[in-house]
Amino acid sequence: MAYEVVPLEDFSKVFGSTTELSSVSIGGQVVHVSDEFFAEAYQLLLVESPVSLAKQYGPNGELYSGWETRRHNPTYDWWVYHQTGNDRVNHLAFDIDTTHFNGMPGSSLDKGPELDSITPLGNEAPEASVDAAYEFPNDGTTWEEILPKVRLGPSRRHLYKIPATGQTTYVRLRIYPDGGIARFRVYGHVMPIFPASPVEAFDLAYIFAGGKIVATSDDHFGSSSNLLLPGRGKDMGDGWETKRSYTMDHQDWVTIKLGAPGYLSTAVIDTIHFKGNFPESCDIRGIYSQENVPGANSDGWNMISSPVKLGPHRMHFIQLSNPCEQYTHVKVSIYPDGGIKRIRIIGTMAAKYGADVTEITTHADGKHQITPIVVEEGWEIIEA
Repeated sequence: MAYEVVPLEDFSKVFGSTTELSSVSIGGQVVHVSDEFFAEAYQLLLVESPVSLAKQYGPNGELYSGWETRRHNPTYDWWVYHQTGNDRVNHLAFDIDTTHFNGMPGSSLDKGPELDSITPLGNEAPEASVDAAYEFPNDGTTWEEILPKVRLGPSRRHLYKIPATGQTTYVRLRIYPDGGIARFRVYGHVMPIFPASPVEAFDLAYIFAGGKIVATSDDHFGSSSNLLLPGRGKDMGDGWETKRSYTMDHQDWVTIKLGAPGYLSTAVIDTIHFKGNFPESCDIRGIYSQENVPGANSDGWNMISSPVKLGPHRMHFIQLSNPCEQYTHVKVSIYPDGGIKRIRIIGTMAAKYGADVTEITTHADGKHQITPIVVEEGWEIIEA
């Protein structure tokens, strides 16, 4: 299968509109592994970046943040993960990361020489390939190669783009002949899942409803793509956090493309775990646009929540204005900077998505239905 090597500096441009499908935060889990003697395979799917554990030892040897197998394998080692959150996915790209697997603590070759000129330095896997399947893997499983065998270098990220695959459920990473990988991230597109009833309110920004982060001002401490993940996470590391600002009237922002055009009634801004670095306030704008990434300063943005104060370590329930307007994108701006864990945009679909364009959920008086949201303990209710 054809593939393209992507330079690390082009990561945002190539991977920015995709979703990390393999993460444990959306249900990825290891189902088979050939060997994990030195470092356990579950670490390949962790959200956080690999950290150095140099000169720290366990019963089997030096510790690593990643997966490492025994030496002297005559063939290859392998590892299989299952995407449990939503089986309806297409794979488009991979990030095979060997950070800290190099036998030389503190060394990094992120922007080093071409792989053809690299000699393995230590314990990184020298080569890898990727296969996919739909059924639960067993001895008779037919695997489709979606990334042929590629060279890997020590302590660096290897980015590859492939043609879109069909819908698959299981992915197998093979390393030749053995060694270590720090993280394995699979990127692609989620096939949206919508409520059976067109009048049912749901989170249009949710990752499994097809919501995507398409633009952001800053991802310095935490990726904005975390904002649409399930649940409330485990610490600040799986939220969005921008760097400190020292300029007057600074703001940071994130643009979300909704899974379908919709009528919006409610936003939830969750700052759980952000206790000393939460934003002072935020506002929310909506736009109906045919563009995948509307301009951040476009004239088409409508204010649907004027600036509201935010607090630490809590959910903020915000009732949105203009509930009769259709929107395809939402922009959340925070002032002046800080961290947010999750954003939920509750509403109903404006049309039968992917079928006809008949509007739904309207009352006899022509006003759009606003579905009430159950308020849970710990929510702060704010009217826009």
